[in-house]
Amino acid sequence: AWIAAMNAAFGDATALMCPTVPVVAPPLASITDDAEYTRLNLLMLRNPSIINFWDGCAISLPCHRADLGELPVGLMLAAPGGHDDALLGLAQAVEQALRDTAS
Repeated sequence: AWIAAMNAAFGDATALMCPTVPVVAPPLASITDDAEYTRLNLLMLRNPSIINFWDGCAISLPCHRADLGELPVGLMLAAPGGHDDALLGLAQAVEQALRDTAS
């Protein structure tokens, strides 16, 4: 029922765009105990997990400027399950747009 409701709410949209993870990943060496690791791991998995529960498809595109020393971040594009081809086409266009703006 939840998947059907999500598909209905999605309507005619092509894709959902959001950060792959909600925060920039901290240095691994800064995580010193299991509780903090678990908290950060669950936080990092939050956005992709929603797409998994929805039975959707998603792709993460790097959208940081490594040449400027920016930390790695990803832009997640997601669509309803079975729309992989359309999502990959959109991802290719977004990737090119990101590349063009970096030039």
